Amino acid sequence: MSVALAGVIVTAGSAYADPESLNPDAFDLSGALDRPVAPTRPTFEVALGGGYTQGAGGAGVIGSIEDVTGPGGTIEVQLGYRAGSRFGAGVYGTVARFRHGDAIADGSRAYGATAGVQAVWHGSDTRSLDPWISLGAGWRGLWLDRAGAQPSSMQGIELLRVQLGVDYRLTPKLAIAPVVAASLSVFLVENAVMPMDFTLVQDKRLNLYGFTGLLGRFDLGG
Repeated sequence: MSVALAGVIVTAGSAYADPESLNPDAFDLSGALDRPVAPTRPTFEVALGGGYTQGAGGAGVIGSIEDVTGPGGTIEVQLGYRAGSRFGAGVYGTVARFRHGDAIADGSRAYGATAGVQAVWHGSDTRSLDPWISLGAGWRGLWLDRAGAQPSSMQGIELLRVQLGVDYRLTPKLAIAPVVAASLSVFLVENAVMPMDFTLVQDKRLNLYGFTGLLGRFDLGG
């Protein structure tokens, strides 16, 4: 019995010591996510996303963004054309609903929206993990429906919007991506004093919006 047990231990030890007896890729999960895929062809794309957003900075005569709006949720739509394996261009639009800030009364509501054009650079067109960056610019609006006061709004320019994401290709026509973004804007006109009369914003301070969420990208065909 002792001799047999010793033989089993020696055999097991020899197998463990032999590098060729082990699968060196047994615990290598890198290929499970980042795998080869068919090259991306020129195609029209639609992207839908959503997530968390919040702003800070100048808001005209009202004061600061953080005084009138708190955290919020955003829905985003992108339409574009993947002109090549790495580059694309298109348009984007977002709508947002914010929690009211501490400077305005309970029951108030705040909404935002943007629209613009953008260019996208992709890091890879033959792997399932595709890091990318987009640069865009356009228009930004903010609407405040304050309890016990006249509604007001501000309109301006989204000077620069930067998005960073990593597409994970689920199928040849569908990818999902975690996304972070930052947007630098300035409001140019407002109707905070007279609801029907827009005036130029005197204090044109910059404001910054941040976003984090998920984006789904659908290829419509080349």
